[in-house]
Amino acid sequence: MTALSPRRSSLYVIIVEAKESGGTEMLLRQFRLTVHESKAEEFETIFRDQILPLVKSQDGLIWVAAGKPWRDDPNAFCMTMLWRDLASIKAFAGDNWLEARIEPEERDLIASASIEHFELLGEVGP
Repeated sequence: MTALSPRRSSLYVIIVEAKESGGTEMLLRQFRLTVHESKAEEFETIFRDQILPLVKSQDGLIWVAAGKPWRDDPNAFCMTMLWRDLASIKAFAGDNWLEARIEPEERDLIASASIEHFELLGEVGP
């Protein structure tokens, strides 16, 4: 691999290494959810302290970012994941990989959830 300038992000290095090892099927998985009224604080704690570490520990996960409510919807959360390939997503999500994976500790807090998958468009990195 070509030496990278210090300004290059570690995500860029990971993506370049994945491409060089034949990983051309990288996929984005976008998880969006809304929690029940007055459950945002409780959910945020579980999301940050339990769910995010669980996701980060998965083989084949290249990058993840989780978002909490900002302006318009105080009950909306999201997680965007970059996976090495479809096999990695299936290993994480199981046979129902087209559906959101909801853990038991978060199930009663979630009012609605959706999952979408995307192919990468163009180059990724800085």
